[in-house]
Parts: sequence; C-alpha cells; structure tokens
Amino acid sequence: MNASPATAYAVIRLPSRVDMMISPFFRQDLKQKIRPGVTLIIDMAKTKFIDPATASIFWEGIIQSHQTGAKIVAKGMNAQVQMVLERSGLLEHLR
Repeated sequence: MNASPATAYAVIRLPSRVDMMISPFFRQDLKQKIRPGVTLIIDMAKTKFIDPATASIFWEGIIQSHQTGAKIVAKGMNAQVQMVLERSGLLEHLR
C-alpha cells in the first residue's frame, strides 16, 4: 500500500493594510513558517491595501520556499491587491 505523506499547512493572515509598519512582521512570519513540504497559505481576505514595496518580501518568501521545498499560495485577495501582485510579477508564483 502506497501512502503519500500528508501535506502540512501553515497560514499567515494579513491585516487590512500591509505597509512599511507591518512588513517586518510579515517577513518574520514568512521566515518562520516556510519549512520543507509545507504549503503556506497567505490569507488576504481582510487585506484592502498592500504597499508595492512589500513585493520584495513576497519575493524573499518565494525564493526561500523554492530552496526549502515549500509552496506559498495567496488566497482571498481583492482586485487592488491582485493588481499589485500581478504588476510585480508575483501573482503566478502565489497560485
């Protein structure tokens, strides 16, 4: 009987605004929760604004996830947030 290993999940719930004040905490959460085999879900259901400069933190997370064998998925984003992620080239890496 071949049993595939269970997928581990972790969640980061972002607040309504992700700006320079929140970014350091987001960076720290990413670093702590990206682990081999983990699917990290970024819950953006409450996020109404994301500072374009925050894109660099997402890129750091994507690079770290590729290096460790993890995956990052963004869920629940509104049109403004999706546009920022798309323009920064991140959206395709967060699905």
